[in-house]
Amino acid sequence: MSRAIHILCVTLVVALASAAFGATYYVSTTGNDSWPGTQAQPWATLQHAVDTIAAGDTILVLPGTYAGCKATLSGASGAPKTLMAQTAGTVLVNTPSPISSRLSGIEIQNTDGTTPVNYWVVDGFEITSIPRYGIDARAANYLTVRNCTAHNNGATYGATGIYSSRGNYVLIENNTSYSNAEHGFYVCNSADNGTVRANVSYSNTSLGFHMNGDVTMGGDGIMSGWLLEKNKSYNNGSSAFDADGVETSTWRNNLGWGNPGKGVQVTGVDGAITSRNNRILNNTLLLPTAGYYVINIRVASRKKPAPVGNKIFNNILYHYSTATNRGSICIAASGYPNFESNYNVVMQYFGEDDNKKIYTFAQWRAKGYDLNSIQAADTALFVNPSGNDYHLKSTSPAKDAGTTLSDVTDDLEGVSRPQGTAYDIGCYEYH
Repeated sequence: MSRAIHILCVTLVVALASAAFGATYYVSTTGNDSWPGTQAQPWATLQHAVDTIAAGDTILVLPGTYAGCKATLSGASGAPKTLMAQTAGTVLVNTPSPISSRLSGIEIQNTDGTTPVNYWVVDGFEITSIPRYGIDARAANYLTVRNCTAHNNGATYGATGIYSSRGNYVLIENNTSYSNAEHGFYVCNSADNGTVRANVSYSNTSLGFHMNGDVTMGGDGIMSGWLLEKNKSYNNGSSAFDADGVETSTWRNNLGWGNPGKGVQVTGVDGAITSRNNRILNNTLLLPTAGYYVINIRVASRKKPAPVGNKIFNNILYHYSTATNRGSICIAASGYPNFESNYNVVMQYFGEDDNKKIYTFAQWRAKGYDLNSIQAADTALFVNPSGNDYHLKSTSPAKDAGTTLSDVTDDLEGVSRPQGTAYDIGCYEYH
């Protein structure tokens, strides 16, 4: 190869790499929107930044307090637009953008609220004291929200920390949402194939994590292909996890305690179907005495398809109530076809059709369920349950008591399974 051709090839590679990775722009509290947005001359507002960048570009926001923004223009496949705190946790958004549609903090949505705004990454922000949602994404496909903290948002009921509606292929990971006026995390409205991973939700007014097909908002009213894993949900006002109109989705390696509703609610109130064909695997879920059933598979409308095909394996389903109308699992009578439950830690009572029938553990097993499941006290299971440390003790009866699950290869903390002769039950693998 001649020197001239070699130089030309190198130039083309550099040019292509620059195009693929895009430019980096800066925002600072000491900036000016008339400047070029360089590190030496940064912009002043998030709104100007999201209005200006091209697909593949990154906005780095320097420490400080800012008004929010509304992003209305899409990135591209392989070249998302990125709005990122230069250092996670040092950038505070505490007022909406001047052009906000919904008085939310960071909005990813078109002005009409329905035209898709795709391929965005939001990374590392703290959002608080916002009238409505902390992060508010609508029809935002291929959205990533990570490393953000949303708290104390919502002047009234109806404000969630991190919200995504009608967005397919969404990734929500490593975020914390607490003390918001409604839910911690809310994904909804006929959205499919998303992942909610390694988030923490606590002290919110209602649900920790809510999924809602909501057919009234358009679309098929069904949420399919979701994965919720390695999340923590505690001390919220209602249930740890709620699934309304959700199918072929998986909850695995999640931890929930202190939520006075349910551990996982499987239902169909707003969705077009009652949640069906889902897998609930290797979770540790504890309810206080005020709670209902740890897992509640419920029919809200007889006009909707039955909640069939749900699978429950390797979970600790612990309830602190000894009442006969409280326990580990309550299932609609129409939900038995292809229902499976086994290798769990369970309590004494089980329900059917919202307690129209109640079964003891022995009666439940006589129906063919939880034949390899066990019962144990929290003090025998966990390192320090009174201190909310739900790692397994070295002598825990949940050790090596589970079944092998091909799609559960590690635990909440990334420890590979199994560490012993068999899978451990619950979200933690003893090591």
